[in-house]
Amino acid sequence: MKKKDFGHAFLAYTRLVVGQPLPKNGRRTPTAKVYASPLETIDLPPPRKSGGPQTWRLMAQLEPQPPQTQITLQLTDLAQIFLPLADRDGKRGYLSSSGSYPVEAYLLARRVQDIFPGVYHYAVKANQLEQIAPGPDWEEWQEALAKAPGAAQAGAYLVLTAVPARSVSRQGARGYRQALLEAGKVSHAVFTAAVAMGLAACEAELFYDEKVARSLGLPEGEYPLVVMALGR
Repeated sequence: MKKKDFGHAFLAYTRLVVGQPLPKNGRRTPTAKVYASPLETIDLPPPRKSGGPQTWRLMAQLEPQPPQTQITLQLTDLAQIFLPLADRDGKRGYLSSSGSYPVEAYLLARRVQDIFPGVYHYAVKANQLEQIAPGPDWEEWQEALAKAPGAAQAGAYLVLTAVPARSVSRQGARGYRQALLEAGKVSHAVFTAAVAMGLAACEAELFYDEKVARSLGLPEGEYPLVVMALGR
């Protein structure tokens, strides 16, 4: 029996056909995940919104760099990293075609000044890191990342997840595509911010989804899509 190509099946299922009723976006306020009882909350400093390298010069410098040394990151570094995700009167710093914002962000802090090692969720409306779990077993975490080159030297790991139901509620099956596209937009914006800060940043190209999801305590229906190692 010929093995099914689920990639083609996914694209075929989510395509739009002439004559098909278009999904209705609606007017709901964008959803953002909130934890009722985090272990701790960390207020990030206000990010800089001016200055820094010029756009074209920065774009020419966009190249993945695995962290080389075990340097401690600063909260000011993280403030700029999360700027593209921060709430701006109900919107974010990246394009969302339906305004559903299905992407969530987590930080696994290993060496970050003034905060405990642990698993943090980024609360977009409060511009806070809320701790939801202690630090994982770092050797197991490296196994979860399939021992990605350079990841062991990272001071922190950014994980982007998607809750496709938010997009699907507005765009039907097409929302699955949008959730993936938006994770890509956020990943690029965060990577650009990291390079602008002079940080070393690279994605773990392969990771074991269930192990990453378990480290974050993700509920059913929320999926890890991007893991980025941050350091110097």
